[in-house]
Amino acid sequence: MRDTVLLEELSWPEVQEALASGVRTVIIMTASIEQHGPHLPTMTDTAIGQAVGERVARKLGKALLAPVIRPGCSDHHLAFPGSLSIPKEVFIETVMAYVRSLAPHGFDTFILLSSHGGNFGALEVAAQRLREEFGSRGVRIIDVGGMQGLMETMRVMVETAAAMGAPQDVDAIHAEVTETSVMMLRHPSLVAADRLEQGYLGRIDPDELFRRGMKAFTPNGIFGDARGASPQIGEAVLERLSDHLAAAVRERLGQR
Repeated sequence: MRDTVLLEELSWPEVQEALASGVRTVIIMTASIEQHGPHLPTMTDTAIGQAVGERVARKLGKALLAPVIRPGCSDHHLAFPGSLSIPKEVFIETVMAYVRSLAPHGFDTFILLSSHGGNFGALEVAAQRLREEFGSRGVRIIDVGGMQGLMETMRVMVETAAAMGAPQDVDAIHAEVTETSVMMLRHPSLVAADRLEQGYLGRIDPDELFRRGMKAFTPNGIFGDARGASPQIGEAVLERLSDHLAAAVRERLGQR
């Protein structure tokens, strides 16, 4: 089998070979297509999710990354042109359809993750429903969702950038130094380096954000400060975040 953890790059005989070799885990990364300030493309969360998901799959071992799900739940971005959003129930059913498709093939562990903040609540609901549907069949559903999952993800990213000399006084991040840095690393030609700006800084209630929408807080679509971004910070963020997620998954699986 080729050296890839991307399910979409494999032929069906190669997937069958992977199953025969003991690959039983599938990572389902959910993302978005939405505005990311004046300097980043709308596919930013999708690109970050792909990069993080691939690293998590390799760190866990015996795992494949399913095609990243997008669009996501992005109603709070729709005031910005180019943003797409799907209803919460459509998102949940899409995640569940992935598991319903792949579990009969022999995969028995599904890791549900998100690279977009608006998905975390719906992802937690999807995980609960999947456990009810598949728990009696010996299929394990692990999620890093809900508000706790979102806050921990942002904390890891912010602390990583701060340790590299790019601190931000923010409660929520979006299109700022961490996401910009990852895009500089992975897709430099898609980053408008001459448009890096500071956005909203300070305190914010996430529930109020989702209720009122991004544009009510930040005219340029940024939470945090995009200035000071670098590919080096991007590499550190990807490594630290994938380490954090892999460790969280192992803990929930009862592994050391």
